[in-house]
Order: sequence, then C-alpha cells, then structure tokens
Amino acid sequence: MLTYVDFFAGLGGSSFGASLVPGIQPVLAANHWDRAIASHSVNFPAVDHFQGDLHAADVAGFPAADLFWASPECPKWSNARGKQRDFDKQPDLFGETLPDPAADRSRALMWDVPRYLESCAARGRPVLAGVVENVIDVRAWDLWQPWRDRIRLLGYDTKLIALNSMHATPVRTAFAPQSRDRLYLAYWRRSLGRTPDWDKWLRPSAWCPTCERTVRAVQAFKNLRRDMGRYRSQYAYRCPNTACRNTIVEPVVRSAATAIDWALAGTPIGDRPKGLSPKTLARIQAGLDRYALPVTVPAGGTWRDSAAPVTDPMPTSTTTENDALAVPPLLVPVEGRDGKYASPAADPLRTQTARNETGLAWLPFIAELRGGSSDARPITDALATVTASGNHHGLVTPADPADHLLVPYYRTGMAKTVAEPIGTLSTRDRFALVRTAVDLDSVLFRMLEPAEIGRAMAFRDSYMVLGTKREKVRQYGNAVTPPVAEVLLSALVEAVTGTDLDRGCV
Repeated sequence: MLTYVDFFAGLGGSSFGASLVPGIQPVLAANHWDRAIASHSVNFPAVDHFQGDLHAADVAGFPAADLFWASPECPKWSNARGKQRDFDKQPDLFGETLPDPAADRSRALMWDVPRYLESCAARGRPVLAGVVENVIDVRAWDLWQPWRDRIRLLGYDTKLIALNSMHATPVRTAFAPQSRDRLYLAYWRRSLGRTPDWDKWLRPSAWCPTCERTVRAVQAFKNLRRDMGRYRSQYAYRCPNTACRNTIVEPVVRSAATAIDWALAGTPIGDRPKGLSPKTLARIQAGLDRYALPVTVPAGGTWRDSAAPVTDPMPTSTTTENDALAVPPLLVPVEGRDGKYASPAADPLRTQTARNETGLAWLPFIAELRGGSSDARPITDALATVTASGNHHGLVTPADPADHLLVPYYRTGMAKTVAEPIGTLSTRDRFALVRTAVDLDSVLFRMLEPAEIGRAMAFRDSYMVLGTKREKVRQYGNAVTPPVAEVLLSALVEAVTGTDLDRGCV
C-alpha cells in the first residue's frame, strides 16, 4: 500500500477521493481548524490527525509518505472575497510594498510543501508523487517559478493542471455538479522512469456535433502562451479529430438539479417575514426573464423525444402521447457583489465558497390527477406512469391560470385560458401557449441546505460533517472535490506502481 499524507486537509475531500483509489492508505491529516479536524476524524478514525499551525510545526516529526497532497489556504490569493488582489504590488508613499500579514502568511504556507518534501528526502524516504491544490490566481504569484523550481530541484517532474471540478470524470466517487476552477500542480519522482497518463484521466467525454459522435475532448487554451485559467474564459475543449477542424465541444456534466432535495419546501417571496435584498430580487427577476420560459415535454410515445419551447407551435398530438409543461428552477446568488446572475438548475452549481451564497427559486410542480397513491412531485423527477385512460399530469404554478393562454392559429378560433378545455386537436399544429410575466411574489425561494451543498461538492450523503450550518458550509466551501482527487491520484498511482487502474467505460 502507498501511504498518503494530507496537509491542510480540511473536511477531507482530498482524503476521501484518495481513499477510494486502489493501493492508497491515508495515514495522516493535518489542519489548523478544530471543527474540520473533528469532521475528518469521524470519517477517518484509523488516520492520525494533527491540529495546529502547520507553518510552525516540525514536519520532520510527521511520518514520511509515499503520496502527499497539500491545499494551502487560498482566500488571500483569490478575488472571491470581493477585494481586488494585488500580489504585493501596491507601493506605499515611499515606493515600497507593505505586505498584508494575512496575505504574507498565505504565501508562506506554499513553502511548507517543499519543506515537507525536503524533510522526507533527508530521512531517506522521499515522497514518490503528490499534488498541490490552490485557486488559479496563485499562478500570478511573483515567486511562482522559484517555488516550482524548488520542487523540481528535489528530483521531481511536474505538470500544471487547470481543471474544473465538473469535468473530472471519476470511477469510484460521484461526479461534481459544480463549476469549480482550481489549479493543481502534480509532481512525481523523476527516478521512477514513468510519466502519468494524463490523457487517460483528464480528457472528458463530449458530443461533437460535427463528427456526430462522442469523443474524448482535448483542453485548448485560447492564448497559447497561457498555462492556467478558467473554463470558457481562458480555455475550451475541442474535438481531437482534425476532420471537423477540432470543433469546440461541451464536456458532459451533471446539473445542479441532481444535488437539490426537491422535497424541501420553499416560501413564496411575498410571504417571507424578512424580505430579500433588492439585488437578490433583481437577479431573480432577470433569471425569470431569461430562463423561465416553459417548455412542452413529451411524456410518452416514440416518435418525438425532445422538449420544445412554448413559443413554438404545439406538436401534433397522437392517441399515445401526452405533453407536460416544465419551467426551470433558478439558482440565485444572494451575496452583495455585483456581476452575479441567476442560472438554471440544469447547469452545474457555481463555485461553492465558505459561505452559503446561493438560493433556489422555482415555480412549478407536477400534480398527478388520479386517486390511489398519486401525489405531487417536482418537475425534476421522472413523470409517473402515463396510462391509457387519459392525461393524469397537470402543471401547478403560483401564477394565476388566467395568465396562461392557449392561442389558436386558425381564423375563427379564440384564445382561452388553460383552465378551460383545449379545442379539438387535429393532425396539424393548431395551438400555442402564451404566458404573461411571472408574479415575483409568488415565486418559491429558499437557501440551499448544507446537505445539498455537500452533494454539489460530490460528497456522499453518508459523509459526516460536524458543526452548525454555517460551520458545515464553511467546511464544504474550503474542501477539495473528491472526484478531482481521485482522478489526479489515480494517474500518479499508475506512474508510481507501473500498474494500470480500471478507467471504466468512460
């Protein structure tokens, strides 16, 4: 077994991903926060734990590891705090830079990585491979190159990896339905004589519309001189086939809706005892204006399998197919910073920070209009069985049904509300659905619960997280997503052992 040490382990996302890779045995996790250490301990009772200031610790007293993961504290590197990062480049009145003590400490923690590597080498037990994880902004550090060179001088080859968690394709952990851009520096002993097969583990599946088939996408930076950045802003994924001129493709991702517990009730915005802030209300309204266009969804039949917007004519009805309506729910940023927008729950969740800054706003649910065990269900669930005796599914929204009109296309027809029976359906498209603006006060709203945030981070429901709601969210927001740890460490384990790991059917 390869022993594994985790510095700045926090809640244990990296430890969890590592523990599921065949051949890895976590032996030590270190972190400064007692609450995070407590959560890590309850999930890894056989692992030794160190709580304290790692920068002041005698790392020579820690066990030597075969594999080493480190996630130095990141807030002072990042723009996530709403303050423009300066990287120590703002001079004082005398033209000299006065470092922020907290920022200076964040940078110092980066040097604890080579310090531990040097300690293990001095004992004759060099670390065989490892990963340093941080926010992508750390790449702009003025000492980045000397820091990386110090690791190389210890006998390691390195690879800088820009990876969004939603694109990590795991075998043993869950997928992460969250857009989370991070920097990873992987390193491995040059003396191993093997290089990790990064293509095997870092190329996500994507559908190429030109080649009309699923491909293993290739990361491509827009500026060839860059080696780090955010997905879509600085890099994209392309089809590897030159026949289609390397078409830009979208990797397969999981939607935020898969992490949400749709059984939890929301409160109409107009009924909340404490009103939402004007910025949050504006974001919800903008999201409704952009995304809350209902679609007609085929609930049976075989000849049509795609949804269509209600601005299109209603498809031809047959004796075996029923159409339902669906209105997408919205994920709404609620923190005060500008430049944030609501997005549909069909997209991955945005990056989770140490605070709960995301609310859920949604409109409809499906009502099953028959007896027995029938009930209401969210639109994200599979539709109940469609029987031959009729259409038993209705769409319920907080808006008045009078706001929804069926408009006939033929000359003698008149518009009617959806509360009335529909006109005769022929073999031609005859009706369109028109909806007026949504009443904002009737929209259901609630904040995401810690368990939902945990699923968005790809933690199993059985993973124990201790503390208050605020402490749980902070632990999740500071954690590494387990699937990223799994795929990176799988590549490194193959290089260390010379043994291939099963990649599954991905």
